[in-house]
Amino acid sequence: MKNFTWWNPTIVLFGRGTVLQLADQLEAAGVESVLLLYGGKAIFKNGVYTQVADALTKKGIAFPELGGVRPNPRIDKVREAVARIKASPVDAIVPVGGGSVFDSAKAVAAGACYDGDPWDFFEGREVERALPIFGVLTASATSSEVNGIAVVSNPEKEAKTSMNSPLLYPRVSAIDPSFQFSLPETQTVYGGIDIMAHVLERVLDGDEGVELVDEQGYALLRSMTRLIPDLLEEPEDYDARAEYAWAGSLAHNGALSCGRAARGDFSSHKLGHSLSLLFDVPHGASLSVMMPAWARYLYKRYPVPFARLAEAVFDVFDGSDEERAAEGIDLLEDFFRSVGAPTTLRELDVEEADIERLAANASSGGSFGVLKSLDAKDVLEIYKLAY
Repeated sequence: MKNFTWWNPTIVLFGRGTVLQLADQLEAAGVESVLLLYGGKAIFKNGVYTQVADALTKKGIAFPELGGVRPNPRIDKVREAVARIKASPVDAIVPVGGGSVFDSAKAVAAGACYDGDPWDFFEGREVERALPIFGVLTASATSSEVNGIAVVSNPEKEAKTSMNSPLLYPRVSAIDPSFQFSLPETQTVYGGIDIMAHVLERVLDGDEGVELVDEQGYALLRSMTRLIPDLLEEPEDYDARAEYAWAGSLAHNGALSCGRAARGDFSSHKLGHSLSLLFDVPHGASLSVMMPAWARYLYKRYPVPFARLAEAVFDVFDGSDEERAAEGIDLLEDFFRSVGAPTTLRELDVEEADIERLAANASSGGSFGVLKSLDAKDVLEIYKLAY
């Protein structure tokens, strides 16, 4: 294992009724007003908005609000929220939603303390100050509730990219699994695939010195192959929702990167971001298509991590490393398909003529990848495999 520093300052309040504890934390921090940030109508239909509003009201905390955060969140909503805060300052931000809302809240938190355009942070500007974030998670997928990463799209620049700062970790995140009972099936599936992708991008990075950490990752993957189908059958199974939600937080809170030479290989995310940006594809759907294609492009040259995945998650023990690797990739793709996720670009209504545009967008920033550094030619071939 390589030297590492693991630091995660977020207080997680996990379980039923934890919104009340979040309000206690806000009161203890001396917060008198917050921007309540959310997406669409779901939190009104399932009662989450009422619980949050009542908890804040009982503590005497004012909460001007802003809705309309989209899946694949955009910089224009961030700018709108920043302008609201600068016109009428608040002490903190309370995102109520999934990863898109949390990601937007982080960009808003930094932008509210900065005189320039918040997109600057996505082009490399360091975050120097940020408002504190006290979040309520309603959909598990991205681990944004326990990390300092935000991903936002800028359609004008045809860019979807991330910012990352230790100042953007939520101070407190409340995770009540019952808030996720009413999620649409597709959101459970796509969120679960995003959770799996965060793990896969660690255990498939080719690092040889982190067997213990890899084993933790394999356990999460095995759990997700059980939990996603279980929740499709019984969406209000509290214990399954709780395990799913906690798996979401564990997958991308930094722990699975400990001891690695790199944080992991996020090539599949990079390839998927171009799909989401240019075709408004749900994030999880982009991953269910691009991860098997990426794996098939590389496994013959780097069979060992894929063979280990096949053994640890799918009980594939027969054959050479290359044979086990190929079977494991097939089984991973079969699992995605079995829960209703797409596995080809054609299913996403992407035309063959669009592949070069996708490849050009994904490779516009230069080569990327850890297991193999992917250049423009590699990227084009992977998209072709995904078709």
